[in-house]
Amino acid sequence: MPWTCGRILLGAALTSASLLSVTCAMRQARVQEDFGIPSCPDRAADSLLSADALQCWFTAPHGRWRTLNHQSHLEALVVEIEARDVRDAVAIAQRVVADPMAMAFSEILVYVAQAPPDGSRIRRVQWTRGGGRFETLDFSSPAGETPLTVRSSPGTRRSEPHPEP
Repeated sequence: MPWTCGRILLGAALTSASLLSVTCAMRQARVQEDFGIPSCPDRAADSLLSADALQCWFTAPHGRWRTLNHQSHLEALVVEIEARDVRDAVAIAQRVVADPMAMAFSEILVYVAQAPPDGSRIRRVQWTRGGGRFETLDFSSPAGETPLTVRSSPGTRRSEPHPEP
């Protein structure tokens, strides 16, 4: 009987050790690629449209995010974000709208793309000064193309030169 009990205890110990090592391996596999980009310093969080904010990761309720690009077009600001989860899109947009540098714009569009491998999911958050609400639109984009990708399709006809005045 003691010999059987010892074998059972040894088997239980080996099983526990195996489970522990598998759990550790799975946890390490979930580590996010940071691409050599550090977490954001406080000064970047205070000014999301600054150069400092283009070089770091911010945190959000469902994971981290970073600004990839921002452009202004007349009174509109368009911001391109990569996030761990598109569920953070409205929270990110609220932070962008609250930024002092964003006050000059009457419309702000924040495009939040989910980080790879699910990078085709995009949530656009639109805010307008007149409406004051955050409206969302979900869509997908081909891999490798960002929401701000400019496409041109040449016409079949050659354009005629403008006549001299």
